[in-house]
Amino acid sequence: MTVSETQTTLTLPDGWESVDPPDGVRLLALAPAHGTFRANITVTAQTNGDIGFRDWQVGSEMAFTQMMPGYTPIDLERLTIAGQEAGRRLAMYDGPGGSALTMEQWFVAIDGVGHTLTATVPTSDYATWAARIDATAATWSPA
Repeated sequence: MTVSETQTTLTLPDGWESVDPPDGVRLLALAPAHGTFRANITVTAQTNGDIGFRDWQVGSEMAFTQMMPGYTPIDLERLTIAGQEAGRRLAMYDGPGGSALTMEQWFVAIDGVGHTLTATVPTSDYATWAARIDATAATWSPA
């Protein structure tokens, strides 16, 4: 299913559903219910003002370390998205009730706005979802 919010388009994995997002989130999609934590994909956009790309991401890493118990970065790579400097991170952290969660995230700054696509899944299900999440990220069009 392809979903489009005013400035974001992406194709969700089969069986995922787009739901009304909370304030501050442009798009929220949920995997089929399985277990106690429902895998999800979120898209956010926030004004970064004069903060450069590198400082934005250093600040993000610092925030993750403070906000996510057990936050452990696994991979960080540079990419290009929409012709702009971008990146992808893979990390694990402790979720509700001590459940192990894996977060895969793509991020890009366009015209002073930081756009982020984040997929969060139970670590035990990551191998099941990884290829489909990557395929979704490949369809993401932030603007």
